[in-house]
Amino acid sequence: MVDFDKEENVAEDILQIIEKDDFKKEEVKKLRIWMFQEQVRIQAKKDELFDLSCELQEERRNLEREKTALQLKEKAVKKRFDENEIFIAKKKKIIEDAYQQLALDRKALECERLNFEHERVKYKRQRMSAGRTAYQHENTGMYDGSCFFRGCANELELRKRYKELLKIFHPDNQCGDTKTLLLIQTEYENLRRQCYEV
Repeated sequence: MVDFDKEENVAEDILQIIEKDDFKKEEVKKLRIWMFQEQVRIQAKKDELFDLSCELQEERRNLEREKTALQLKEKAVKKRFDENEIFIAKKKKIIEDAYQQLALDRKALECERLNFEHERVKYKRQRMSAGRTAYQHENTGMYDGSCFFRGCANELELRKRYKELLKIFHPDNQCGDTKTLLLIQTEYENLRRQCYEV
């Protein structure tokens, strides 16, 4: 970098040498003009350098502000990223738990379905065996009287069912049957006695 103070000292030294040697006035005048112009140029360069220095300092401050803003932004993004990682980990845990629960529910549903199938097959067998026995009773003409009063829990229901059955199987009706009526009466008497005993 150019030291302007030294240049000024050199110019003064030259001026003193010129005055000593008694140069012509015109040449001295030209040299003074030249020196003045040099001083103006040097001052302009100083001003320009000062302006550049101010601009550089302003740019440095702006860069520092931008750096600080970027650091803050980076911290915020990192914090958000960490929060998202935690959130994703929690969601993953919830989904894993849900899948485990779903697997357990599937197993329970499969067990329930197998139990239902077993009960359905069992019910089908019972119906088929009940149908066979009813068919055998119809063919042999033998009925069990207990089938008429199934589902009667108390004496009132028993009496209502007995009256309904009398209306249906009375011998005066078209579908009346004396044997069936006797079975109904004996069963009714047995059940009535059991109700009184209890």
